[in-house]
Amino acid sequence: MKYLKSCLVLLFLLGASAAWGAPDRGQELFGVFLRNLAPEKAYFQLSSAPRENGYIPWGYLECVNADVRGMRIRSLRMDCFDAQVTPPAQWAGMEHPRVDSMLACHAEATFTEDDVNDFLRRHVFGHEKEWQNVRVKMSAGRINATAYYRADLRLMRLKIRLDLSCRIVPRGTALWLDDIRLKVNNQEVSAGTVERALQKIQPFIDMKKYNLPLYLSKVEFRDGQCSVHSRILPKPLPGGLRWDYAASQPEKNAAEKRAS
Repeated sequence: MKYLKSCLVLLFLLGASAAWGAPDRGQELFGVFLRNLAPEKAYFQLSSAPRENGYIPWGYLECVNADVRGMRIRSLRMDCFDAQVTPPAQWAGMEHPRVDSMLACHAEATFTEDDVNDFLRRHVFGHEKEWQNVRVKMSAGRINATAYYRADLRLMRLKIRLDLSCRIVPRGTALWLDDIRLKVNNQEVSAGTVERALQKIQPFIDMKKYNLPLYLSKVEFRDGQCSVHSRILPKPLPGGLRWDYAASQPEKNAAEKRAS
């Protein structure tokens, strides 16, 4: 009997040490989002930890003041169902797991005209001395932009005013610029010329590039704020696993995990 007890204790300790040493794949996946989005606050939910083959039954992510390719997004919410990603054993050294398939994905993002102007100033026109006073305003369902372009010619210096007005229209998995109106020094440019000039950047966002079945259905403007979302809004579900993160708490080297 004493020998049997010793064996049971040994088996328990071995099992516990294996569990303690097992990698937290959910937290590792959350870390991928934190590195790529750099939010001020975020939380991540999974119905269960990612399986060895990379299958994720359900996940939900919510971020505050995230950075998406240099532009601040005030609020970002996403969920996914039946996702198949790169198996966790292959994650080491990858920038992020590859999405192979996904049954459904829903999202909602909110940003302001100040966020757009800051992005244009810092990442698009900020280092171009030819562009001056670039300004974007969002109202009445349209984006209106004004900028001055300074052209230094051999015999003269010209300052050209450009005015652009357009709508953002969701079409399937992409966002397109539509009903585009362009003026140069208050003279309207023909629609055909504008369309040819913008062909290379249309659509300006397409979720197919990320292999996500995300169908954006509505773009709403209100008080200098824009909201883009799918027909079905993402939402957290009760139960499962949850990880929290706050950039204001640097002493936490890893996101805090708790059971929902």
